[in-house]
Amino acid sequence: MDKATYTYEALQQKYVNFITPALEVTIGSTTYSSREIPILNLEVELNADGSAGGCSFTVDSQYRAEASKWKNDFDKSVKAGAKLAVRGGYVKMEEIFYGYIDEYSFVYNGNEGPRIEITGIDGLGYLMSMREPLYAGQQQAKNLVEDILGKSVAKGYAKRATVGLLSGFQKLKTPIIKEQIDDWSFLNLLAQRYGASLFAVDGELIFDDVASDTKPLIKLAVGAGLRSFTKRVSLAHQVGRVEVWGRDVNQKPIKGTADTVTIGGAAEQSAAKLAPALQSAVLREYSEYARTQEECELIAQNRLNSIAMGLVSGEGACIGIPELIPGRYIEIDGLDSSTNGGYFISRVKHRFDSEGYSTTFEVKGAKTK
Repeated sequence: MDKATYTYEALQQKYVNFITPALEVTIGSTTYSSREIPILNLEVELNADGSAGGCSFTVDSQYRAEASKWKNDFDKSVKAGAKLAVRGGYVKMEEIFYGYIDEYSFVYNGNEGPRIEITGIDGLGYLMSMREPLYAGQQQAKNLVEDILGKSVAKGYAKRATVGLLSGFQKLKTPIIKEQIDDWSFLNLLAQRYGASLFAVDGELIFDDVASDTKPLIKLAVGAGLRSFTKRVSLAHQVGRVEVWGRDVNQKPIKGTADTVTIGGAAEQSAAKLAPALQSAVLREYSEYARTQEECELIAQNRLNSIAMGLVSGEGACIGIPELIPGRYIEIDGLDSSTNGGYFISRVKHRFDSEGYSTTFEVKGAKTK
């Protein structure tokens, strides 16, 4: 995943004032440019919440009615499971999606002319179909996650997999068992257990605690890339403490608690600080995984942090920026002091249409000013 920090001014120079949007779509081994064929309403959605990312677009004006065939046999390259990559930008382009075609439609309409509608999904989509049981025994959780993500890499639906060095990998020792659940759902359960984010960016499948790294990807302001921004603060579903119960190897009840949100800025306040009455709001859960008090405490802390990330939410729109990805922080500037600051990017949408290239994003945060 890209760890760099960019400035709007540097990107403006790189893309020559963001004029003349362009994109390329690679299907299988063949690349098609928007300068050569009409690629309409292309949208790429990337998520850092465990959901698979996707891509959709339409290819138009390629059907030759007099010959009853598509130009350059374009239809022959469109196959379910074929590699799908998208590069977008301006005078320079960057890859903004990598995955495979999971659905397509040949649409014949006398009013508009024949077209091909294509949707793609990233490497997490393949794991949704993998349902074989798993009995890992004492296998290290990190190796287990790497093995599962490696299935998509082996099939060419992802380029690589990155699994972070999470503290829970060493502290949570309960043997892992997977039954009657697909690999993608299983990884989401493990992500909740270990306090990780599961997502895909540029063909890289990531299982890591990215929310703790608050280094901003970019700073945007009104007049410098930012077109709109909304910040929302809600106490809905917030709690002041999480208790996780389990049983040790002798079936004796054990408990771990967490009452301090450990992600977010030190100068900002969590929900329980904003509304002290929430300090008495307790969420109690039982874990089949926990066998020690330390395990209960770690799971409780990860659960509290996850809930806290729902305190702040928002969305924004900006000029099309290929470098904007989920799983990083964005700094908003030029607004009021309560709104300016860093936000975790949970979702990004890149869109190319008749109005040009634009990027929208969703954010969240565990604390606020």
